[in-house]
Amino acid sequence: MLVAICDDEKAECEKVTGILTQKMRKRREPLQIVCFQQGEDLIEPYEDGRKPGYDLIFMDIFLQKENGMEIIRRLRGYDRDVSVVFLTSSPDYAVESYEVWADGYLLKPVSQDKLENLLNRFMEKRYPRLKRSLLMVGGTSGRRIAYDDILYVESQRMNLRIVCSGGEVHRIRKKLDEVQAELTQSRFLRCNQSYIVNMDYITSADTNFTMENGDKIPIKVRERKKIREQYFSYLLKLGWGGVDCDGMVENEKHNAV
Repeated sequence: MLVAICDDEKAECEKVTGILTQKMRKRREPLQIVCFQQGEDLIEPYEDGRKPGYDLIFMDIFLQKENGMEIIRRLRGYDRDVSVVFLTSSPDYAVESYEVWADGYLLKPVSQDKLENLLNRFMEKRYPRLKRSLLMVGGTSGRRIAYDDILYVESQRMNLRIVCSGGEVHRIRKKLDEVQAELTQSRFLRCNQSYIVNMDYITSADTNFTMENGDKIPIKVRERKKIREQYFSYLLKLGWGGVDCDGMVENEKHNAV
């Protein structure tokens, strides 16, 4: 997430930066913050035809030589999508802030609780898919993979190999137990020590799970009956009629005997 803070009070800028950094670190989300003391410096790239791509702007209304409300009014001529939160020592501009589609209005000194609550609302509104995607972090960069795209996750020593439906393969340095804790949806099944499969992409189940791309994922021998029944139960809950689940379970019981 790319954030701009425009405030001529250094202490206030540092405070907002600290709260944002702490909050996003807890969420394990990558964050970049750019600070400005003058509104003209913030809007200059827009007026030069360059769109910085900010996701969120914190704007002080009472700058030394400028009015932050007017800066945002000009900015809206170039970018109507970026979220804006006003920082001010006075509630006088609260109603006017709606005219420039502000997402928040915080009185100084900024309260950590109020800023965190505002950030939570922003994330839920702007990034609803975050709740349905797996975060991958490598070095200083990060990206997310939609749960819908994951076929299976394979543990390879200290790394994970994430195979996706479009043929993409991603690798991250993470433990499978950590990813399993994130993949709480019922479609994800840990079928042995090294694999988590997305049951939506299983095409057949015998001693292995065969995935939609043809890959065969081994099922833990000692828990094969239990794991297969979990899969059949999942299909029944979906109301899927492409497999005779009852017959499969009966066959499994017969084989176990």
